Amino acid sequence: MASFIRRMKLQLRVNLAQNNALPLLALFGALAGAFTSGTILIFRMAIEGPLETYLPEGNGENFEALSAWLRFSLPLSGAILLAMIFHKLSVQSRIVGISHVLERLKNHQGHMPLSNFFAQFFGGIICAISGQSTGREGPAVHLGAATGSIMGRRFKLSSNHTQLLLASGVAAAISASFNTPIAAVVFAMEVIIVGYSLQSLIPVILASVIGAMITRSVYGSEPAFTVPALEMNSLLEFPFLIAEALFMGALAALFIWVCVNTAQKAPKSLWARFLIIGLLNGLIAVLIPQMMGIGYDTVNLALLGGLPWIALFVFAIAKLLITSLNLGLGQPGGAIGPMLFIGACAGGVIGEVGNYFAPDEASATGYYAMLGMAAMMSACLQAPLTGLMTLLELTNNPNIILPGMLVVVIANLTTSEVFKQKALFPRLLQLRGLSLDTSPVEHMLRQNSVLSIADKDVKILNKFTGPDAIKLALVGNPQYLIIADDKKGLFRISASDVASLLMDEQQTKQWTEQQDEKDVINLMAIPGFREQCGQISIQANLQEALDLMESSQKDCLTVHYGNEFSSASVIGIVEHDKIHNFYRYSN
Repeated sequence: MASFIRRMKLQLRVNLAQNNALPLLALFGALAGAFTSGTILIFRMAIEGPLETYLPEGNGENFEALSAWLRFSLPLSGAILLAMIFHKLSVQSRIVGISHVLERLKNHQGHMPLSNFFAQFFGGIICAISGQSTGREGPAVHLGAATGSIMGRRFKLSSNHTQLLLASGVAAAISASFNTPIAAVVFAMEVIIVGYSLQSLIPVILASVIGAMITRSVYGSEPAFTVPALEMNSLLEFPFLIAEALFMGALAALFIWVCVNTAQKAPKSLWARFLIIGLLNGLIAVLIPQMMGIGYDTVNLALLGGLPWIALFVFAIAKLLITSLNLGLGQPGGAIGPMLFIGACAGGVIGEVGNYFAPDEASATGYYAMLGMAAMMSACLQAPLTGLMTLLELTNNPNIILPGMLVVVIANLTTSEVFKQKALFPRLLQLRGLSLDTSPVEHMLRQNSVLSIADKDVKILNKFTGPDAIKLALVGNPQYLIIADDKKGLFRISASDVASLLMDEQQTKQWTEQQDEKDVINLMAIPGFREQCGQISIQANLQEALDLMESSQKDCLTVHYGNEFSSASVIGIVEHDKIHNFYRYSN
């Protein structure tokens, strides 16, 4: 029975390593969505439970009702607690957030460390319940990615499929946080994977759907924000839309610039950075309590047109500065929620201006606030489709898409081309000497496992093998035979060289010797082309195979299952030329 289970596990891993494993990947995507949504629910409840308990009236966003000294001491206490926890962690374990996800995806085949998962989980909770200006969606992305990654490693999937489960976890996390399943899929593909394919879309879509369904079973089907049904009044308000787009692009560029420059000049001392975070958040909370926490109550007011323009302007600038400073100093909070906050308030300012100068043409303030949310998030992430899909799902209003497209595109261009600011998270990675730049060829190779092009009809022969066993191995006319030498490793030999030897009876006798009273041939001694093979796991992708060939100066690798690279675990062989032919001629 145990042997049967082992064979079934091996067959499952072999099937998953093929390019045609879509049904199994779809199943794993759904499982990743279920596990991730469970993680995000626990994360949300760990934040909302304490806030609804200690904040007045049971309102988890009602920081404004706290006294001034509590508003100051709460963020400071949270920062000190974070410093105490993070001080105990290694430098690598302190790295959290979306930039960490991108780094692990690019440089570590999507393997997310468990220590960073816990740092993000508890760090995000402490930031939120202590009233620091933060968001929960950024931490949710990290937690979702780590859940998918850990699941892939637990099932020993190939690295490209582990990365796909990572993206599935990200989609489920966003879907569970905002109740926007389509935007979640687009975010995972546009920001995380940076590419689209049928094999990647199906599992990610299923994960997003599962994430939304489980969250709706707990919180209901309402979206994250209360959005009125508004639409554009007149084509004459296009100048206001263009002005809003330019304004959002400038604010996004400022947000990125402050964050990056703060990170460059931040003190090296962990304690110094977290104390600065606590003091900054405490001081701003005393002056502007609406900056505390996630701030979705203020976003809802902006969408409903319930705030004057001066309050909207002050809130937008204050949130931009405090959040970008927090992120630059290394706060383990999120940036997506604050981006939406800034966009809603700044968009509302344009709406108020439009209604003042052209009350008959301009739409309601909440209409501009909605567009501002999409434009700000899109420009900071340089992800226009994500912004548009978020706008569509939050408003459930197809009439807003046309002006949304205009505002999002102009805002993105303003940030990237006018102010020369790249997307926030790749910019933060650049400060650590890392880059996400990947050639199309490398991206393609990372999406395919070694087993997808490996020659799986391999025949393994011991160094000393009898003539009959050799003849049996040559049935089917294989190109190579694999020789297992206990001392030197695995070698491939041209099957034609061995066949020509056996066809000459005199030569066969010449190379035959006695061993344990049996006739054997020393395959390591006969004339022929032999080459030592490197070894690689079934979980590796084609880019890893190329890298290993380059570092080991070998043109072929035997593909193995299990933890030991032995002749018994060989299930295929991959060649350097075959990898090059794959990316040259497969598409």
